Amino acid sequence: MQKLKSQQLSKLSTSSLKILSQNRITTILDFLQEDVTKLSALTKLSLSEVLAIRNEIFTKYSAPLVNGTTLYEKYLKTRSRISTNIERLDTVTNGGIPFRYITEICGLADSGKTQLAFQIAINCVKNYGTTILYVDTKGDFSAIRIQKMLEEQKISHKDMAAIMYKIQIVHVWTMEDLVELFKNIKNKSLVFHNLAMIIVDSLPCLMFQHLGDDNKIGLSLLNAVVNYSRYICNEFDVGMVYINIQTRWIDSDITDIEDDGESTSAFKEQLYIEKRNRCLGRYWEQVPALVLLLEKLEENSAENECSKQLKVSVLSSDNVKTSDNNCILNLSAVGIT
Repeated sequence: MQKLKSQQLSKLSTSSLKILSQNRITTILDFLQEDVTKLSALTKLSLSEVLAIRNEIFTKYSAPLVNGTTLYEKYLKTRSRISTNIERLDTVTNGGIPFRYITEICGLADSGKTQLAFQIAINCVKNYGTTILYVDTKGDFSAIRIQKMLEEQKISHKDMAAIMYKIQIVHVWTMEDLVELFKNIKNKSLVFHNLAMIIVDSLPCLMFQHLGDDNKIGLSLLNAVVNYSRYICNEFDVGMVYINIQTRWIDSDITDIEDDGESTSAFKEQLYIEKRNRCLGRYWEQVPALVLLLEKLEENSAENECSKQLKVSVLSSDNVKTSDNNCILNLSAVGIT
């Protein structure tokens, strides 16, 4: 610890330092830890002068004083979300995919869920140099598809190789395998350097194997996956993205429509009511902090076949506050913009 010197502290004379030294008060730490009344008696200084010396020491040698609220707000601003670098999506999500939370991307079949997951993975690696863990449960992850997207963006072969290397692929075929994967990450027996996000595409593919279980094995495994996911999110400060499927149900309804009054008979007309639900049941509904619903819009003309549009809606969010809850994205050979 640094020794007391009269040149550094204006109110301490050489004689005062000598007296302090004789009483084993030789360093700045010794001075700060000693009782102010004793210091005043030894140095013949008033209490206000001793306190002024203490404040002078704190000013010169202490780190800047920041209260907890300011520090926490700064932390949230600097490390609360990872940008998708899709401008309209970042706007509607108030900055991108949140860290330390579970995000769900859902939609009907062929609504662009995997394409959006690819684009988010590419953009995160390209712009931040982070590692993305992509958990493929369907066996249809296409490196060629990602390569073509990068080629359309005019990325050099060297940068392309670096980007694709940092998108780490793990194939998982059962819920038990997914639990084991997360367990290894939690225990640090499986380490991914500079990991920023884990994408699971998709969770229903694994859960469908347990449909109709009387012994609730599927729900037990889902609960384990959720608990591990939340632990990993918070412990490793990463974002967790799950791809979910939206199902469409058609309910028929029969209504009686009377004729023009010339006859007492009536005929029946069958009406259809469409209902859409997110998979994985009621338990899962409250798990994601952010839910993004994808819907592929109808083509306006045959001339625009090479470019399609996706509507992204924020269904629910615990940590995103924004006045707009949907946006329109463009899907083309370059990717999603």
